[in-house]
Amino acid sequence: MRLHLFTIQSVVENYFGFRINVKSRRRHIVDARRLYFRLAREFTTHGLYRLGASMDRDHATALFAIRTCKDICAVDKEFNAKYLTLRRKLEIKNSERYKKNLFVTPRVVHPGRFRYGKTKSISKVFNQRGYITKQRNELH
Repeated sequence: MRLHLFTIQSVVENYFGFRINVKSRRRHIVDARRLYFRLAREFTTHGLYRLGASMDRDHATALFAIRTCKDICAVDKEFNAKYLTLRRKLEIKNSERYKKNLFVTPRVVHPGRFRYGKTKSISKVFNQRGYITKQRNELH
């Protein structure tokens, strides 16, 4: 199962404590956005166009952010530690154990199902009766 882009964005924003979908080129915001793009590429099946559009950016911006994030992780240990922490959080959210603990809303059962047994709908029961040959007003 893949994660949604909104889930990844909320995890990154909660970790850093600020919004990343803003028009700013400050270093800490750009780095958080780079981490978002790389994690979104790993945990979703969306293309670069969709990833860029999720942050109101171009597909080339998303590609450049993914590549530079990989390069910075190879050089900067602190940046790599942030990346690994966020990746672990998303892996936990993506795991089956986490999904089993979520509350599942019960499926609503139509009351006709109890009345007519194993059939799924009342219309199927009435359709099994067959056609009535006489009109209603002719019966009386």
